[in-house]
Amino acid sequence: MAKKTKVDVISLSIVILNILIVATLITLVVLITLYMTGKLEDTNVANLDQETAVSAVITTTPITTATPEPDIEVPETTEDTTEPAEDTTAPEDTDNTGDTAETDETEDNVVEAVESDSYDDSFFLNDMFIGDSIYTGLVNYGYFPDRQVFAEIGLNPESARTKKIGGVTVTEKAKKLEPKRIFIMLGSNGLAYMGNTHMAEQLGLLVDELREVCPDSYIYIVSIPPVTKAHDAEGQETMVMVNGYNKLLKSMAEEKGIVYLDLCSKLQDASGYFSADYAEADGLHFLGSAYKAMLSYFQKSIQL
Repeated sequence: MAKKTKVDVISLSIVILNILIVATLITLVVLITLYMTGKLEDTNVANLDQETAVSAVITTTPITTATPEPDIEVPETTEDTTEPAEDTTAPEDTDNTGDTAETDETEDNVVEAVESDSYDDSFFLNDMFIGDSIYTGLVNYGYFPDRQVFAEIGLNPESARTKKIGGVTVTEKAKKLEPKRIFIMLGSNGLAYMGNTHMAEQLGLLVDELREVCPDSYIYIVSIPPVTKAHDAEGQETMVMVNGYNKLLKSMAEEKGIVYLDLCSKLQDASGYFSADYAEADGLHFLGSAYKAMLSYFQKSIQL
């Protein structure tokens, strides 16, 4: 009887050992899969240290363009636009818009954040805005009609490529609108769970798809906004993550030959966090005043 009990114990031990081995193998397969797809990446990565992440970046580098369509002559010729401000003053993004006077004045092609919150409604008459819940405020606050905005709560650079909003995809909507400019601000929703590199790559693919259907449109990559100090302390989305991702966006824009707009620095306070003048109570979303600051920055940066 004792011998049979001993055999049973050994058999049970072998079964448990086999279960542990199988569980370990499954865990390794999952981790390897996540790593290969870029989703295992630390969301804090972007070659930024803590001190750099918390400090405000007051200027942004607009990128020289490598594409023929949004080149020097387009804003100043008789394009299908009714915007005299754009026609008489070229955007600041060097080769993308051809403002040689501004290029001479600013070293390293730097666009400084604009202080005034005034802007001209007609400037954005035929522009398109692609984003998440922050950009839904452009419609909810009455800044633009729904036809100019492709935005939804929870949208990120990956889902934006395939998601249908109002029955159409982003490229279908862009193709129908044929916008003069496209302002893309995506990534805040993925900071807590998607790899920064993966998000930047997905946004780059979105740019390629928009270029294919709207070859004459100017495309602007907008930095994601900052978070408040209180929200940063919660640890889910932090300024380390924000600045890290924005750094990758800037590099991606440079590779694509399109303009990067550093909205983040426009909305920061002296300590480098989301200013109380612009931030909602959750530390992420915009007060109505933030939209005015954003649109003013867009217009004046392009017209410099």
